[in-house]
Amino acid sequence: MGSPEPANAHALPTPDELQEALSTNVHDREGKTYALGDLTKDKRSVLIFTRHYWCVNCQAYVRAISESIPPSKLPPNTQILIISNGSYQPIDFYARTTSSAYPIYTDPTCRLHAILKFGSGLKEGTEKRDYMQDAGGTVSRIVGGIKGALGNLQHTAYIGPKSLNGGEVIVGADGKCEYMYRMQNTVDHTSIAGLAQIVGVEKASPQQA
Repeated sequence: MGSPEPANAHALPTPDELQEALSTNVHDREGKTYALGDLTKDKRSVLIFTRHYWCVNCQAYVRAISESIPPSKLPPNTQILIISNGSYQPIDFYARTTSSAYPIYTDPTCRLHAILKFGSGLKEGTEKRDYMQDAGGTVSRIVGGIKGALGNLQHTAYIGPKSLNGGEVIVGADGKCEYMYRMQNTVDHTSIAGLAQIVGVEKASPQQA
């Protein structure tokens, strides 16, 4: 077990905060805008808020979710949406890099992260999450991130704030928040095994906790 989480890590947004979040616009891969609430309406929605596009830790998380919790395993009327915080231009690159099975949107204003009170920081936690099992050590991930950045210099201005963390939010089909987790460091998404259990996936494979 890791160190105790701050009390606000799982604190649900207030109804007003959630309504404000759902009214916020996000952009798709082509730059088209949608109110987040229009994307989640009448569906149980698992919202994965990532860090900047070049964060190899979040890339590993999106890749692991796609492999371990594919769309075919989701309960009826449940969807997963990936939400970044940079501009829309790198979305196609990100989708290819992560082999994402799920649609990716972004909020370039970072309004969603502010409303939902996601934190900032560059500290890397000591507890190794299950989604990082095949991601390599810190040095190799830094090198991988640099290589990815050098190969996509045209996106430098669009990747999003490097210190802004994300987390997970589950909004029920009734529009109420079921689950909230705010990352406490840069490698602190909800574990794949934990997310699968919360979502209602019987077995998350191939990765196990």
